Amino acid sequence: MRIDITGDAAHFLAEAENFLRRDPLRHTVIATAVANELGGRAGGAMTRFLTVRDDAGQVVGVATSAFGGRVYLGELPSHSISVVADAFAAEQAPTSVEGVQADAAAFARYWSQVTGGVGAESYSARLFRLGTLFVPEAVGKPRPATERDLAVCRAFLEAFCAETGEPRPFDEDAALRRIDAGFWWLWEHDGAPATFVGRNAEILGWARIGPVYTPPQLRGNGFASALTAAVSAVVRAEGADVCLFTDLANPTSNKIYQAIGYEPVRDFVHYTLTAAG
Repeated sequence: MRIDITGDAAHFLAEAENFLRRDPLRHTVIATAVANELGGRAGGAMTRFLTVRDDAGQVVGVATSAFGGRVYLGELPSHSISVVADAFAAEQAPTSVEGVQADAAAFARYWSQVTGGVGAESYSARLFRLGTLFVPEAVGKPRPATERDLAVCRAFLEAFCAETGEPRPFDEDAALRRIDAGFWWLWEHDGAPATFVGRNAEILGWARIGPVYTPPQLRGNGFASALTAAVSAVVRAEGADVCLFTDLANPTSNKIYQAIGYEPVRDFVHYTLTAAG
C-alpha cells in the first residue's frame, strides 16, 4: 500500500479520475474540491488531495484535507484508515474528519489514541440526489447574483457559517469568480434579497447545490424551497445530475428538499478533533 498527497488538483484528477468515476456521487465533495481548485474558486481552501494505492499501483482510496486540517474521507480500504490519518497528520494536524460512519469513527478513534486528543461526533449529514423535480410557488422571484450583490452574499454566507459552527474565510476573488460563473443565486422578495443558494461546477456528471441560507426572520415563506428548485432546474438543463447535503438534525431542510424531488442516498458523520491539553 502506498499513500500519495499532492496540492495539484490536475495531477490528482489525472491519477484518480477512473476511481472517482466508479461512484462520482459518493465522491461529490472531493470532485467539487478539484473543480474549485482548477477554476480558481477554492477561496483559500488549500486542499491536499490523497490517494491510496494497492501493491499493483492502482488507486483504491481517496481523501482530502482542507481549510487548516478538515479531513474528508472518500471510499477507502478499511485497513488504510490509520495510515491515512498518519499521512495527513505528518503535514498538518487534523481538526475534524467526515466520512461514512465506520470510516470517520475509525479515523477519530485512531487519532485520539495516538494523540491523546478527543474526537467527538458533532453532526450527521445526508446526501440527496434529485429525482423528479417539483418547482413550488413562492412570493418573489429567483435571479443570479451580480457583482453588486457581493456584500449581501458575504453577509448571507457568514451568517450561514456562524449558524452551522464552521467558519470559513471569505475570499473576494473566488467569490467574484463564482458570481461571474452564475453559481450564486438570490431569491428577491419585496425588492430585496431574501434567500441565498449556491451551486458548484459540474464535474464527473454531477453538480452539488449548497449552501442554502435564509435569515431566521424570513423563514417559513417557501423561499429556500423555491430557489433551490429553480437553481436545480438550471443545473439539470445544463445536462448535469444534481445533489445536495442536509443536516440530519434539521427536520425542516430534510422535509423541504424531499418535497421538491430530492431522494436520500447515504449518510455521513462529522467528528471534531480537539488536541490534548
